[in-house]
Amino acid sequence: MRSIQLSILALLVIAFPSAGKNVRVRGYVTEVQSPTSFEIDDYRVMRDESLVLDFEKEDENTEDLPKDIRVGTELEVKGEYDQNTHELKAQSIKVFATDLRKLRPRTALVEQMPDMKKVGTRWEGTFRVDGQTLVVDEATEVSIVPNNSQKKAIKRQEKGRKAAAKKDEDDESEGDPDLQAITKLDDIHRNMFVSYSGRRMETGQIHATKLVFKDNEMTKGEARLWKSLKPKEKSFRGTSPGELRIGAQKYKTVPDAALQKYVEDVGASLIPPVQRDLPSSDDTKIPFSFHLVENKVPNASAYPNGVVIVHTGLFSVLENEAQLAFVLGHEISHATQQHTLRQLEFHKKKRMALQIGMAVAAARGAYNVRDVLALTSAAITNGYQRYLENQADREGMEYMLNAGYDPREAPRAWKAMSLKLGDSPTNFFWSTHDNNTTRRSYLMAELRTNYQGVDFSSKKKDSTQFETARNTMLQQFGQKRIKVKH
Repeated sequence: MRSIQLSILALLVIAFPSAGKNVRVRGYVTEVQSPTSFEIDDYRVMRDESLVLDFEKEDENTEDLPKDIRVGTELEVKGEYDQNTHELKAQSIKVFATDLRKLRPRTALVEQMPDMKKVGTRWEGTFRVDGQTLVVDEATEVSIVPNNSQKKAIKRQEKGRKAAAKKDEDDESEGDPDLQAITKLDDIHRNMFVSYSGRRMETGQIHATKLVFKDNEMTKGEARLWKSLKPKEKSFRGTSPGELRIGAQKYKTVPDAALQKYVEDVGASLIPPVQRDLPSSDDTKIPFSFHLVENKVPNASAYPNGVVIVHTGLFSVLENEAQLAFVLGHEISHATQQHTLRQLEFHKKKRMALQIGMAVAAARGAYNVRDVLALTSAAITNGYQRYLENQADREGMEYMLNAGYDPREAPRAWKAMSLKLGDSPTNFFWSTHDNNTTRRSYLMAELRTNYQGVDFSSKKKDSTQFETARNTMLQQFGQKRIKVKH
């Protein structure tokens, strides 16, 4: 089999490897030498010919499952690892083929127009969205659905019909409206959302089987959320920090106008044009603001209404401005992609049913049943949250590239984080984030599969402003700089 260079999409080492130790490694195959010898990042896996692969199957249909190990196959390998030679002698290999078979529907903001043309009744071309390249052909269904406001307008127009009279005017759920085929490219525009599904190709591109577009809008629920999170700020005076209140959360803002402006300028440069170009009258325009706050924990966060919080502790970890741009781009994406709202709506009915079941089980003393239901609910919520974090990483890298930064610094940011915070494994039930090694590896793979042809040498990595800002904060807050080994 031809050897193809890919970086891993995920790598999870449950036990820290040492010579002669039994380990369990989960990750994606990066290179294949033969059916019995392949690599997962730094691990050289040796497989005996008699070892039978254990394919995880979601259903009984096995016709489209891969019959061998190939580049991009997700595996969990258990075996004996030699730290000196990096050789892992496999004792069992489990194959997770779901991502190779199909991609479940994903939702993303349309920030670039598709490069598609109509051929007969079908569409052909490519579509850059969600940090991915989608291939559209005669097998792709391309359609549009009304958003909530449009559905209500349709109801008003058809209020005389019996079916419409039974609908709830205040329902803001996704529903299942009839799809309408896209007849011309003008039906699509930036600042829409698209739900796409398909299959990963060997090139790393996605063969789209279905695209469903919907206009962006400000729903009543989102408007209430924005209002409840409206920031209240008291400016700093002299060397005394200011105060920023968002809901019940309180922050101390750094009393340095130059540092605040620096963070604001970098953040503003990363706001995608699809947002920046919207008129002020458009209620989907997010009023982004960036605030540097006193906190030694290297972190940043974003609220749905565009308030981005940057901790001073980040500057003890990040090496350059490009890495800062990635972190800010990641947070900006949480707002542009409406992650908070999507998380609240995700499987709302299913989670509500589980909560009712938990209450009934507890009332009847069936605490073992309650605990199982609680774990199931947590898995649904946290698994989806990890998916949103991966999307924010993809979009954050896209935003930094569009702003002129070198996206190769994105995975290095997570490497720096792991040195500062450690790299504990992800718990499927309780963790909302993948560990830093997994996230770093995921981005390295994205660079190789979705950024081919980019001239990285022309992109910006650092600036004297970042060095000045970092040195100032390290002096003011007494933090030690973390150095990342290359």
